[in-house]
Amino acid sequence: MSDIYTYLYIIFIVLIVISIVVTLINYFKKKNNYDELVVRTKLWWGMAIVYSISLIFSPTVSLISLAILCSLALKEYFSMIKTRKQDRRLFIWAYLAIPLHFYWIYIGWYGMFIIFIPIYVFLFLPVVRIFKSGSIGFLNSVASTQWGLMLMVFGISHLALFPKLTVIAPQHFELAQQYGGWLVLYLVVLTQANDVIHYLVSKKLGKYKIIPSSNPNITWEGFAVGLLSVIVLSYFLGSILTPMNTVHSIFAGVLIGFGGFFGTLAVSVLKRNLAFDQDANKAIKQDKFISKIDSLTYTAPLFFHYLYYFYF
Repeated sequence: MSDIYTYLYIIFIVLIVISIVVTLINYFKKKNNYDELVVRTKLWWGMAIVYSISLIFSPTVSLISLAILCSLALKEYFSMIKTRKQDRRLFIWAYLAIPLHFYWIYIGWYGMFIIFIPIYVFLFLPVVRIFKSGSIGFLNSVASTQWGLMLMVFGISHLALFPKLTVIAPQHFELAQQYGGWLVLYLVVLTQANDVIHYLVSKKLGKYKIIPSSNPNITWEGFAVGLLSVIVLSYFLGSILTPMNTVHSIFAGVLIGFGGFFGTLAVSVLKRNLAFDQDANKAIKQDKFISKIDSLTYTAPLFFHYLYYFYF
């Protein structure tokens, strides 16, 4: 328990320092827009508080918080989709799938978790759509709903599996009990560090854009520095917060660096595609949740299954 409080003290001290630095940057660099840093800092404080409560008292707190976050992200995603009124009935079933999906995590039923959305929900949604609204716009509404569930719910929900490793992998109970909660911290810190470093380097030094038509803010300079920084962080944090050896820690850094990049890129393309029939720039700027968790939609499942394969 003393180790837990020590780590939490370090987390909040780091957050205080970051908040002061971001405030000073935003104050003295008024010509440049650093609102992204301010928003992310507030997000980190919220995540740190929820994480601390769940670590000290009960993992159920983080499970419920994550379920709410997924619901809000999915709602935001649905608000970007141009559909007919009758198609929105499909969304209700998508929302209803979320508490059931997280219930499988709560009871530690990994087998059902891994197939519930990709198989059962995906097979069920087309049936509902056929009986409710016929064939007009069938593929668009069903595919859009399914893809939203995959990104905003299924991908992100892998974060909740780490504290449940004691139930999911009872043969490695001691290892899961020792590192379960810290694995979430490791993944979130590396993913967010990759995002912020990429953002800052691209903003200040970025000249060569990777895919301007998808996301003009993503540059080769930002990608390279972000990836290198995450590998270095993973090298040092891997031995403290995870059971991984040096080689696996370095490869995990590479996996998270690339996964975060592709997650951000995929969600950027998705948002722009959904906004084509609207005011694209306005729609993209209005999102409150999706752009903050876009990289985690890829890094969470990638890192979990990587770790699960080698250690559990």
